[in-house]
Amino acid sequence: MIHQSLKEKQRQEREELILQATQELLLERGYYETSMGEIAQRVGVAKGTLYQHFESKEALMIALFKSEFHDLHVAIENIAGMQVGAQEKISLMIDTLCYHLAEKHPVFFIMRNASDLEAEIHEEIKEYFNGIRAQISVILDGGKAEGIFNASLPTEVMMEALFGIIVSRLFKNFHQGQQVTYEDLVGHLKCIYFHGITAPTPAPAG
Repeated sequence: MIHQSLKEKQRQEREELILQATQELLLERGYYETSMGEIAQRVGVAKGTLYQHFESKEALMIALFKSEFHDLHVAIENIAGMQVGAQEKISLMIDTLCYHLAEKHPVFFIMRNASDLEAEIHEEIKEYFNGIRAQISVILDGGKAEGIFNASLPTEVMMEALFGIIVSRLFKNFHQGQQVTYEDLVGHLKCIYFHGITAPTPAPAG
């Protein structure tokens, strides 16, 4: 039993190295230019060993995205559990979402443009993505209850606006040349988003 446990640990560690090497090569070369042979060489294993862990490059990509979205889900869950107000939580979540997209933007860009993988990746990460959406939804509803966010706005619309602003603006910024610094961009996104969802100030009496 101990021997099996050790073998399983070694297998897991090797798979983590494979995922790390895959990510590095994707960031350097892109999806279609990265081969299983190059990944095996980067890890320092035989190509046959690589196929013992992942049956194809597509399977490897799916595992990579599941790992990325698992980490993102955990980060969002940690923020949701903090003892701070709804606006502070959403601000921290924007920081986290922007960081993941900015740090790994070529990898996420692959998901948006690899038509042969997109449907399968979306199916595999659906659980994590739905979990992230659920956490954000609870916080937005909490902000409405606090009177911070506009209660007349549907929560679903508020959430779609959040993802839409972040994803479209960050991808445009990275793929059409950075027109503003990353820090300024995130600040501008927060300003636009919070301006749009903040509860209106009550009109003065009389």
